[in-house]
Amino acid sequence: MMQPKVLNKHNTDTGVTLELMLPAELFWFQGHFPGQPILPGVTQLHWVMEYARQELALAGEFAGFDVLKFQQPLLPEQRVTLTLHWLAEKNKLTFNYQVGDRQASSGKINLC
Repeated sequence: MMQPKVLNKHNTDTGVTLELMLPAELFWFQGHFPGQPILPGVTQLHWVMEYARQELALAGEFAGFDVLKFQQPLLPEQRVTLTLHWLAEKNKLTFNYQVGDRQASSGKINLC
């Protein structure tokens, strides 16, 4: 299955920032919604967990979330910045999707 294209990556001790391109051909845009495709929130969470495992070597499983905000839709052909930050002492993963300087979505995920 086609994934977003990673254009740039910057790692820190506790996190990673990824610049992504969202090709219009991504499976997740199909049917959500006809005439106005947007990236579903569940896909955004799925990608957060996948990139956390790949880039931060996190092995914990999704155990819920404390805060989740979807403020702006993510659209086909957009360049998106995804920032992940691991808070080990709290067993929480924070994430933030941005389009330019505008926040699109963010949250805190609990891992077990």
